[in-house]
Amino acid sequence: MSAAVTILVKSFNRPYYLDRCLRSIYEHVSGHYQVVVLDDGTPPQYLARIEQQYPQVQIQRSELYDAKVAQLEAHAAGGPPFSLRVIPTRLWIEGVQQASDTFCMLEDDIWITVPFDISDMVAYMQQRQIVLTKMYWGGDLSSFQGKMSTEGHGVQEYVPALPKGPEWFTRMLLLNTFKSHSVLHRLGLVKEGIYFQLPFYGLYSVASAIFDKAYWLHLWNAGQQLADEVHQLARALHWAKRHPSRFAKAQQELTQTSFISSATNTFKDVHFDVVAANHVLNEAWLRGDFDVMQNYPRDFTPAYLKPVFEAAADPRCTYANWLEWIKRFKALYASMGVVVD
Repeated sequence: MSAAVTILVKSFNRPYYLDRCLRSIYEHVSGHYQVVVLDDGTPPQYLARIEQQYPQVQIQRSELYDAKVAQLEAHAAGGPPFSLRVIPTRLWIEGVQQASDTFCMLEDDIWITVPFDISDMVAYMQQRQIVLTKMYWGGDLSSFQGKMSTEGHGVQEYVPALPKGPEWFTRMLLLNTFKSHSVLHRLGLVKEGIYFQLPFYGLYSVASAIFDKAYWLHLWNAGQQLADEVHQLARALHWAKRHPSRFAKAQQELTQTSFISSATNTFKDVHFDVVAANHVLNEAWLRGDFDVMQNYPRDFTPAYLKPVFEAAADPRCTYANWLEWIKRFKALYASMGVVVD
């Protein structure tokens, strides 16, 4: 039997989505694999329920796990806002180091929607020297058009369409070294921020992807503490210029993600506390008040969860303000070409 493929799931304080993610894996993924949850602060009473439901899953905790749990619980009780927004880079790197040579990376708010054989897909990737296979692309194929090549075993390769020019100059713009990108944007010579970066995502995916281990480890610096993917894009460009590597997507989109929930995302002009909201949903999930597979394979219907918010009666996260928050959150991704409905 071939070695087990590791499926890593990044997790933080949304056990109701983690439950959906894990259930979808075991219902739809075939082949030889093992699941490891890399958790950064989901309170222990929720992880205990996950462990009870999925005893075969390994759970590893970050070095700031206890501190983050303490802050989350204090905030849920009406205390100060959650402020420990340091990403658990060490946990992720150690998880990947211990993973199979080609592994799958998911997040707790991502779920599998289509049956597939992960062992077969990984074997094909290794044969073709594919370092990244995207399982999700937001329903928008325009970023792949005209760049398709070889296909087989449920995988379709593509050639990333990157801006022309020397690598040093492109990296400088990506990292905004010497404010180069800011100056050129003001002059109307380059696109704004994320819109300039979008083509480089042909080389990278934060999750919903199958990676070559050496490639992923090249993308991450152990000292990175904040979520700023421009560093991963620049390092991906560096790798692509120096290694014979191929990039691919699944022929059929294999996962979906949530656009009605976030671990920490807020908008200054929308009075909605996502940390308090997740506490409300976490407690309702723990009590068994709602079905985590409601409306699957699509996301929860907001109206289905309306009674949960109304019963909690927490002014920090009312149902009406949640709907406003969802509208803003979806608009953010829709502006980048992602299909959010």
